[in-house]
Amino acid sequence: IRSLRPPGESSPPAVLSHLAVGPEGQVVAQTAVGQRACLKDRFALHLYSVNGKHLSSVLLDEEVTAMCLTEDFVVLGTMQCGLEIRDLQSLRAAVPPVPMRVPVHSVSVTKEKSHILVGLEDGKLIVVGAGQPAEGS
Repeated sequence: IRSLRPPGESSPPAVLSHLAVGPEGQVVAQTAVGQRACLKDRFALHLYSVNGKHLSSVLLDEEVTAMCLTEDFVVLGTMQCGLEIRDLQSLRAAVPPVPMRVPVHSVSVTKEKSHILVGLEDGKLIVVGAGQPAEGS
């Protein structure tokens, strides 16, 4: 049994608000800390190995409401109406965020990894193409 502990000490302690497990056992967790004045310091994303070793962390500008992992990417939906795709190893943005008009409630990647299904707060389902562009002609 392992415990996942976010790096650093905070008061009040960080609260784990979202957790997802990748296909190879990687664990990505979002933490939130209190109601600080600076929103940027409130949320963080942490990557752990299958054995619970902390591998990387990034601060987030937005609150995560949905998370999905693939072999290479972390797909995040946010309360601030954003869809983010981040590299699974570094947690850095892989592409610019895709703006949605309402908060995101769920994200899922199709089996072929060609599309991202985004469930929105207003009940709509948005399908976002996620495939690689065709190689140049």
